[in-house]
Amino acid sequence: MMMRLIPNTRVPTPFCVAERIEYRISSGLLDSFSEWWHMPVLVACIATVMGAVLWIYHHDAAEIPRWKGVPLAFLRIFAWTILLFGLLDMRRTAEHEITFPSKVAVLVDGSASMTLAANTDSNIASKKQPDEATSRAYVASNILQNSDFLSSLRNTHEVSVWSFSANSQKIALLPQESQSLQDNTADDNQDWQEKLRPQGSETRLGDALLNVLRGEPDESLSGIIVLTDGGNNAGIDPTQAASKVADTPTEVHVIGLGSDRLPANVRVADLLSPPRIFPEDSFSITGYLQSQGLEGEIAQVELLEAEAEAMIGASSNETPGGRVLDTTEVQLAADGELLAVRFDLDGLETPGSRVLAIRVIPPTADSNSGDNLEAADIEVVDSKTQVLLLSGGPSREYRFLRNVLQRDQSFAVDVLLNSAPSGISQDARKILDRFPTNSEAMDEYDVIIAIDYDWEELDPASIARLERWVSEDSGGLLFVAGNVFMQQWLTKRRFESIRNIHPVELRRGEQILLTPQLAATDPLPLRFSPDGNDSEFLWLSTNPIASQTIWSEFPGVYACFDTAVAKPGATVYARIGRNDGLEMSREGPIYLAGQLYGSGTVFYAGSGELWRIRAVDPTAHERLVTQMVRHVAQGRLLRGSSRGRLILERDRYPVGESVTARIMETTAGTQPKLEVITPDGQRITVPIASDPVRAGGLQGSFIVTSEGSWQIILTIDDTQRERTVRRIQATLPDRELIQPKLQRKTLSQIATATGGSAWFPLGETLSETDITKIAGMLKDRSRTEYETGENDKAFKKTLNTLLLGIGIALLSGEWILRRLAKLA
Repeated sequence: MMMRLIPNTRVPTPFCVAERIEYRISSGLLDSFSEWWHMPVLVACIATVMGAVLWIYHHDAAEIPRWKGVPLAFLRIFAWTILLFGLLDMRRTAEHEITFPSKVAVLVDGSASMTLAANTDSNIASKKQPDEATSRAYVASNILQNSDFLSSLRNTHEVSVWSFSANSQKIALLPQESQSLQDNTADDNQDWQEKLRPQGSETRLGDALLNVLRGEPDESLSGIIVLTDGGNNAGIDPTQAASKVADTPTEVHVIGLGSDRLPANVRVADLLSPPRIFPEDSFSITGYLQSQGLEGEIAQVELLEAEAEAMIGASSNETPGGRVLDTTEVQLAADGELLAVRFDLDGLETPGSRVLAIRVIPPTADSNSGDNLEAADIEVVDSKTQVLLLSGGPSREYRFLRNVLQRDQSFAVDVLLNSAPSGISQDARKILDRFPTNSEAMDEYDVIIAIDYDWEELDPASIARLERWVSEDSGGLLFVAGNVFMQQWLTKRRFESIRNIHPVELRRGEQILLTPQLAATDPLPLRFSPDGNDSEFLWLSTNPIASQTIWSEFPGVYACFDTAVAKPGATVYARIGRNDGLEMSREGPIYLAGQLYGSGTVFYAGSGELWRIRAVDPTAHERLVTQMVRHVAQGRLLRGSSRGRLILERDRYPVGESVTARIMETTAGTQPKLEVITPDGQRITVPIASDPVRAGGLQGSFIVTSEGSWQIILTIDDTQRERTVRRIQATLPDRELIQPKLQRKTLSQIATATGGSAWFPLGETLSETDITKIAGMLKDRSRTEYETGENDKAFKKTLNTLLLGIGIALLSGEWILRRLAKLA
């Protein structure tokens, strides 16, 4: 008998089972007996043979002494016995006794609501601590990492750790303590603990419970321990899921995090403002207030202006310098509801960087002054965005886009038409007869828009100049695909660099003839990705809900260049809808996509049909055009330091998302430093690494762990003059704000329905007594199974050889004795 770990079993873990091996001798003949009478017949046959042998030798040896006849009879009986052993088909098999350990699943809420305060009692929570150190996610992490909670469970059970939000997944599997020591397994805590950061935009608690049941073996699953605030806002109702869990032996034990008694408070939840304006241009800035326990109370809201340099490093609870631009009084809404406060301004006169902040002066009952202010950066520029509009011909997309930009005083538009004869009149500042011939002429433009342009008009030097202008000089390029000129230049190798600039993989060579540009007789709706819905430059209104409503009324487009693969590092904003008659790929062709190419921004549209939005709302089309052009122009307008440029994909991020800040160096030997200032004033140094997508570029990544204004500071060679500052806004998803309270009733119902228990710690972790009680409630559901291995062929061969030898020896001995006794 031996004890060892099984390296390969049907259970997909390397340390979940142990086996003990025993060897068993059996008979193939006896094991084949399936009827009751088989054994009696065999016994009768054996008795008959033995009787016949004795009877024969009784008569055969009657004339010799008994002491000579008896050995002869026994030799013959032993020979028949050897034959019987051969007929019995004796085997040796290994029998595996497999022990499956009892399992416990720990299910941790990874949604954005876990960034809210764990306990909002003013006697326990303090704004002197960072937001991250008082959050519900912090308490959950503290229970798992800094207490004996997991160790107490692992004394008896194998523990699997799951994270859930919009989806649920197993992120770690921790063996029993005894198995871990026996196998010398060291737990790698770093990897799975990082995955517990709250990043999800939804809380699907019901779905997560059912996924755990499907993902863990029901026979061994003793219990599910859930660490959550209970704010389910999507998917299956948790109580319905609990009723299905109740049909199994598994119990659900709930550790509720958060507070079900929120104190009176009003805060600035969000802030919307234009990133760039022109002197004396009117604009609006909108703040969103959210209150608890102050419905109907009056609060004063101020709009403040401060110099950008004065706001560097300021936290949300510090009063900025500057002046009050406007003030208003509002009546606070019901608990949890967002109240929009809009300020309309005639404009700012002096060019430069400004910080506009909305501050609420709350009623005296307000319990937290650290969330009463939010700020946003605004760049006041006195120069127009220089646009070069290229087009293969005067298509509708060209005409409508040119008219929008020409009417907007913030743009200066030059045009270059492939099909235009010399001397043609166009509504533009300047009409070019050829592409800019030198770098100085190219540098005059901030944005180039190419609508199905015939790139064969450019010589190799001009193509190389265009590529450098985008990658090194932060130029913005907007491609609009077409079906007139695009299919001609796309097949030729000398336009490789033009294809590389595109954020999508364009077909080349003979493939273009096999799958021409996708076209339809009915409009194809656009399907926006989460990135598309979050990108403000694609909003058709001032808020995402109104924008999605307008987009939903847009019937779609009739054509799209058939490409479904994005470049590495590119962002897909929209694909066209599914249509079986057009034989689309599974993902659907890409209609809107973008990427950072070097230090420049590139945007792609699959066909020239954005003008069709005018049928829904003409102002929405104008808004979309101007926002897209300003989006691709951001690299030129926000270049910052002359020796290093800081580039972000957008200015707003949901809480829990990773932010990638890209640094494009223009001077060799520089030593950039990247810092992040959190909403509560903490300074965090972000490690800088090489950009895996863009040669020569650098990047730093960090996760926004709490809502509010985050500042990103790029410093070159520790020189304050060579410093670039960008501000981003981190917001909680709307769904995560619907139920900010601890859902004590729901969590208690889940625990009661499954025979489990509910725990609601007030401190930063569970007490030792509570940990011991929870571990004691979970039954040991380890089980043992037996599996029979293959027959031992070596044993069978050895046994048969031995039986044959013994049989031969017995028969030879009998023959010799008969000869000596002079028997026939």
